[in-house]
Amino acid sequence: MAGGLQPEGEDDEEGDEERERAQLARDTLVHNEQVKLTANLMNIGAAGFAITGIVAPLTAAMATTGRVTAPALALMVVWFVLGVGLHFGARLTLTTLR
Repeated sequence: MAGGLQPEGEDDEEGDEERERAQLARDTLVHNEQVKLTANLMNIGAAGFAITGIVAPLTAAMATTGRVTAPALALMVVWFVLGVGLHFGARLTLTTLR
């Protein structure tokens, strides 16, 4: 340190270790936030699948004929399965948190 108030070498090593620990803590926090943002985006996509593939066709069917046809129902099931799959993919992504 400046002024010779502290012996050279000892505090430099401790300071380096402290900086390394702080950098590791920051890296861990950044990684965790990135994983959470990715999982959140996937979960929003899953909700979008449900709205697009289920709510919209149901609304259209009720507004026009008042019944849901078998092909439309099959497509709604497919969209639902895709949404659930994406949701569980997001949950799986969260397992990489440190």
